[in-house]
Amino acid sequence: MKSIGKYGEYRVLASLLERDVEIYQAINITQPDFDLTAILKNKSIVRIQVKSTELHNKATNNAIDRIDKIYDVLVVVIFEGNGSSRFFIMSKDEAMKEKGVNKQLGVTQQRKKQSQVKESLVKYENKWETITNV
Repeated sequence: MKSIGKYGEYRVLASLLERDVEIYQAINITQPDFDLTAILKNKSIVRIQVKSTELHNKATNNAIDRIDKIYDVLVVVIFEGNGSSRFFIMSKDEAMKEKGVNKQLGVTQQRKKQSQVKESLVKYENKWETITNV
């Protein structure tokens, strides 16, 4: 998919708007480390980094890089095809813990020639409260 990164950002933006979260695109020049800025009802500001990938592609282990930037929440968007998307929402601390000592955060794996989301990430699926309960 062409422009998968922007598409993922817009999917997250729309999902948060549907949850009545005030959300804006970050300004790249002054906010290069994150993609979206949420302003919560309690006036807290949450900086959101969005990373997107396709489940079914030539990679056997989709890996997300550059997650050591300055942000509060990481949202990994995995496109499964046919317009279907899955969202994995974790704090930066959780993301760094999942990455461990690896250079990148692996998000998918192959089992019996089938691509699937790594089991360790499933607990973060649709955890929108990671953003809204800050």
